Amino acid sequence: MHARTRFALVTPVMLATLTTLTLMGIAPAAAQPRLDNLRFQDNRAVSYQCDNGQRVAVRYLNSADNQLALMRVDDKPKVFVNVMSGSGARYVAGRYEWWTKGEDGNLRDLMAAPDAPPVFANCHAVR
Repeated sequence: MHARTRFALVTPVMLATLTTLTLMGIAPAAAQPRLDNLRFQDNRAVSYQCDNGQRVAVRYLNSADNQLALMRVDDKPKVFVNVMSGSGARYVAGRYEWWTKGEDGNLRDLMAAPDAPPVFANCHAVR
């Protein structure tokens, strides 16, 4: 197998492994996770308290050029990528949007009806 082809096959596996270990809490928060040649210098976990007693844990991985948010939705790990927003920080993973501003955030299902409530509503970071 050509070295370039082998490398292309390893990258998705590396991402899946990093995501799974991080979401399961196995990867230490103090470690600097790496993906390919990316280094995430800012690696922090934030716990949010949301409406209806819901709690959501989010791990943020930030580098100079890349910002990710990792969380579980419907008990499945999701990797959210930071995208442009008018205000706050907006992350998207498939059909889901995690939008934070300051210490607050909401998770929406973008495929739901426009008037559907957020999956996680009025979440506030707890320290």
